[in-house]
Amino acid sequence: MTALEAERWGEDGPPVVLVHGSLSSAAAAFGEQKVLADRYRLIAPYRRGYSPSPGTDRIDPDRDAQDIVELLGSGAHLVGTSMGGVVAMRAAALAPEKVWSLTVIEPPAMPNAAGRPEADKLIEGLRTHWERAGDADLETFVGGFLRTLSVSMELPSPLPPPFAEAVRNLKTERPWETGVPLEELAATPFPKLVVTGGGTPGFEDVGDVLAEKLPAKRVLFDGSPHAVQRIGERFNAELLEFLSSAGDHAK
Repeated sequence: MTALEAERWGEDGPPVVLVHGSLSSAAAAFGEQKVLADRYRLIAPYRRGYSPSPGTDRIDPDRDAQDIVELLGSGAHLVGTSMGGVVAMRAAALAPEKVWSLTVIEPPAMPNAAGRPEADKLIEGLRTHWERAGDADLETFVGGFLRTLSVSMELPSPLPPPFAEAVRNLKTERPWETGVPLEELAATPFPKLVVTGGGTPGFEDVGDVLAEKLPAKRVLFDGSPHAVQRIGERFNAELLEFLSSAGDHAK
């Protein structure tokens, strides 16, 4: 059994596994989706390194993907935001028979979009930031990271413990290297949805490639934050329609 702790909302309905990204975990990342618990049984795990799940010296998306596969049980819908989207796609490739649908929100699957101008700019920007600021204090590092993504976010000072933990984890990642197995995923039968918010051009390139290659439904909520699910009602309406059309049973 997986060692992950998880938030669980809803007692009845088909399961939906929600995989958080790097700077906001489980309850915080998917707080606006709790309202869906009247129709679905939501499972939002804390990935390794994010309390109260076990700690880790290094974030490993492949190990995280294996953890997520265990949470899928005999079958579930799968949703991942940011790095959680990469984890979700890798999990879906490991166990496609357990996935009823796959939704990803601005996943940094940067290698898959290499060769596209904005993706290449972001790949270089991320690599350069880690080279220059990898040993910097947490506040300096995360501030530069957000600027690289063109994300405007007022950071509290000092960083609260959960956010500081998340930044320490982020420093062990290599987001310019976190590709996903597109050919394997393209061969799977379950429906796929790719969501972006329009704020980071490099992520738009990634979204376009995923939509073309998987193939997937492509939805842009222009002017939304990187964590598009946080816009709440509009995102939830799109997700509900997609989950309903996918069907709540294995294909």
